Amino acid sequence: MVWKTGYFSYAVRELPKGCQLCVRGEKLVLFTTGKCPRDCFYCPLSPWRREDVVYANERPVKSPDDIIEEARLQEAKGAGVTGGDPMARLERTVNYIRALKESFGESFHVHLYTTGALATKKNLEKLYDAGLDEIRFHPDLFNPNSKLFKVEIENIRNAFDFDWDVGGEIPSVPGQFERMKWYAEFLDSLGAKFLNVNELEFSETNLRNLLQRGYRPISNESSAIKGSLELGLKLLEWGEENTSLSYHLCTAKLKDAVQLRNRLRRTAKNVAKPYMEITEDGTLRFGIAEYENLDELYEFLVEEAEVPEEWLYINREKGRIEMPEEVALELAEAIEGDVRFFIVEEYPTFDRIEVERIPLP
Repeated sequence: MVWKTGYFSYAVRELPKGCQLCVRGEKLVLFTTGKCPRDCFYCPLSPWRREDVVYANERPVKSPDDIIEEARLQEAKGAGVTGGDPMARLERTVNYIRALKESFGESFHVHLYTTGALATKKNLEKLYDAGLDEIRFHPDLFNPNSKLFKVEIENIRNAFDFDWDVGGEIPSVPGQFERMKWYAEFLDSLGAKFLNVNELEFSETNLRNLLQRGYRPISNESSAIKGSLELGLKLLEWGEENTSLSYHLCTAKLKDAVQLRNRLRRTAKNVAKPYMEITEDGTLRFGIAEYENLDELYEFLVEEAEVPEEWLYINREKGRIEMPEEVALELAEAIEGDVRFFIVEEYPTFDRIEVERIPLP
C-alpha cells in the first residue's frame, strides 16, 4: 500500500537509505558542479549555480577541508552528491567522496545523482572504488528521441555491475504518466531498488519555461505545480501493483518544512554563540545594535551602560554589535540618539541569511 511518512511524503515499501538520512537532516548537500550535459526545461538551478562551482550546503568550497568542516558542524551522517551532473567533474567528485569516507568512516553514507550521460563502466568504477553507496539516475526521460537519452539508458545498465544500491530519481511532470511508467518498468527489469519521484516546483529560473508549457502553481502561496503531486501518487499506486521497486514521493513541503529545518537544527547547536537563542525552526535569534562607529559604541556599552563584555560581540563584517535579545530590549528603551537596535533571526548556515528583522523603539 501507499503509506504517508511522518515527513509529508508518500512511499511504497522502504525508503532508500539516502532518503532516510535526508529527511532527518543528516545528509550534507554536496554540490560538486553546476555543469551538466543537458538543459532540462524544469531545471530549478539559479544562474550562478549553473557555473562550475562547488558548495557544501551553503558554504563555498575551495578544498576538501571546507567540506569536512561543514559536515562536522551539521553532524552529518552522510552526503548527497548533486549538481548539475557530478560526473561532469568526475575526478573532483571522486576525490570529495574519498575524503568524506576517510574522515568519517565507511558508515558515512554517500549517494549521488547523475543523468547517466557520462556513466561509462570506467567512470562508474572510479565512483565505486571511492566508496559511493547509492547511485540515482535521472535520464532525459521526457525527450526519448534524443541521442543523449539512448546513451543514458545504455549507461544505466553499467551500474548493475557494481555492488551498490541503484535507483532512479525523476520529477513528476503532469502529462507524462506513460513515460514515468516506462522508466519504472525499465528499472524494475534491471533489478533496481527504488524510484524516487519529486513534486515539481517553480523557481525563478524555470518559471518562464513551465508557464509557457501550461503548468500553473497550486496556489499563490506555493511553488508546487498543479497536478504534480496527484500524478506522483498515481504512479506509486500503479507501481505497487506492477513492479517490485520501492517508491518515495518527495513533496515540496518535505523539503521546506522538514528536511531543511532538521538540517538547520543540527547545525545551529554547533554554531550558536552563547548570546543566541535557537528557535524551533533552527534559526538563530539575538539582538543587534548598529552605529557608525562600532568601537565607540562598544566602549560606551561596556563603560557607561555597564554591559558585561561577554554579552557583546563586534561583527565588523555586518557592521553591528550582537548581544542577547533581552539586553537589546533594555538598551533600546534606555539609550537615545543614533544607535539603532533590532531583534534578528538568521539561518545558522555559512551565508547567515537573515530571515527576520524587528526594529526596537
